[in-house]
Amino acid sequence: MLANGSKIVTIVGPTCTGKSELAMNMAQEFNGEIINADSMQVFKHFNIGTAKQANESQRIVPHHLIDIMEPYEEFNAAIFMNMADRAIFEIWTRGKIPIVVGGTGLYIRALIYGLFKVQSDKKLRKKLEEEYDNNPLSFYDKVKKVDPEYGLKISFRDKRRMVRAMEVFQITGLSMSAWSKTHGFRVPRYRVLKIGLTKPRYELFRRIDRRVEEMLENGWVEEVRGILAMGFDERLKPFTSIGYREILQYVHDSITYDDMVKDIKKFTRHYAKRQFTWFRSEKDIIWYEYPEEYNKIKKRVIDFLA
Repeated sequence: MLANGSKIVTIVGPTCTGKSELAMNMAQEFNGEIINADSMQVFKHFNIGTAKQANESQRIVPHHLIDIMEPYEEFNAAIFMNMADRAIFEIWTRGKIPIVVGGTGLYIRALIYGLFKVQSDKKLRKKLEEEYDNNPLSFYDKVKKVDPEYGLKISFRDKRRMVRAMEVFQITGLSMSAWSKTHGFRVPRYRVLKIGLTKPRYELFRRIDRRVEEMLENGWVEEVRGILAMGFDERLKPFTSIGYREILQYVHDSITYDDMVKDIKKFTRHYAKRQFTWFRSEKDIIWYEYPEEYNKIKKRVIDFLA
């Protein structure tokens, strides 16, 4: 058994807190490899809006689970867990440390604790999907009534998770939050150090605004036009993510450029708040500001690996 076999480091937190930069520094400092835990970075062609690491960074430090799926392919927490498990084992066999980094909280939770299983009812799911399509906001209100805790963690635009939450409730009589507490997510599958990155809210929002502006300056709108020119259907999952859906509205002349920018910033701030809510409810995360507290983070990692 390798000295650090079964040990992994995770870096989590809201967008724009410095997770990718910290992961790069730690990978070089501690002989690590990076595993992506962002649900959108797995898709090819969607680069600027998902804040993928540049090719140069990927050459310096091996990255896993980036650009592995076509935009039309299905990807979810179960697929992520299986792929990440394989990557972790391969990294261990090379005598290196797996560093899992990303802001998709469900993926991180699934990797560490596994997924609880609730049977599915295809007829019920189809009925719920139709109900959602008819009135997403009304459906969201129903989700919040049966599961206020879970409702705070997801957006009304997240059709898949909202439909699944109502399906679980109607099949079992328990909310998604209750199921996760009583039937799963209890015994860790790995020995893990959970590092969380945070920022004061005003600073985080300033960074979000600036990043959106930089992404647009770097050709985000042109990227979307290029993906559409490849023939990909704009109803595909990656196009539903923040930024891409607003740019679609702009290229179809549904909104102005200024309104597009304003909406992307606003919805990204809302997403960051939901990420805070999710990760604050997770166990054993040690919170830091980066780069201000890098030395503290480094010492914590050294102690964990010793």
